[in-house]
Amino acid sequence: MTFAPWLHGLYLFTTVFGGGVIAVDMLGLLGHGSHHGDHAVGTHHGDHDSSTPAGEHADGHVPFLLVLRYLRTMVYFSLGFGPLGLVAEATGSGVAGSLAWAVPGGLAAAWLAGVFFRWQRHDVDSTVQAHELLSERARVIVPLSSKDMGRVRLKVGQSVIERYALAEDDWESLRTNDVVEVVRVTEECVYVRRAIGNLSSDAS
Repeated sequence: MTFAPWLHGLYLFTTVFGGGVIAVDMLGLLGHGSHHGDHAVGTHHGDHDSSTPAGEHADGHVPFLLVLRYLRTMVYFSLGFGPLGLVAEATGSGVAGSLAWAVPGGLAAAWLAGVFFRWQRHDVDSTVQAHELLSERARVIVPLSSKDMGRVRLKVGQSVIERYALAEDDWESLRTNDVVEVVRVTEECVYVRRAIGNLSSDAS
């Protein structure tokens, strides 16, 4: 049975794209950013500092967080869509038959990934409260400033977590591996200042 070359190429591309991005992320080459993306928009917080609005600096970063979520969905859709399409092609299915396997497979993979990340976010945020982040030291893993959002990694109790972060002071720019202190917590991110000293190896 003949098979559309363009569709074969699409299945190959999405298989390599989805599998490659996830493999690179698992190796830590993306700074552990993709599968922890929702941790930055964690729980609703009850204390005064955590209920502070995100402010003018963080407002512009909400679209950035949404883009990350859409990209993550596309990666997991590709991981289901491409391999199932290739399997259907190998078993002799035509264009319609392969799409009947590939499209639901991609949607199912994206949905399962979303369910897992929501569960993961709830599991982490239920054990780490906003007030526990205040005054904790963290390590910058994605450079940041007061206007450019980055990421920090910190250890709270037995949990090593990551959060999106902005510099509290307008003049400060922080580079990868800088040690910082959390001075304010919002639902969108944490605000940090440069700190002096080292971190435990667990949070490095």
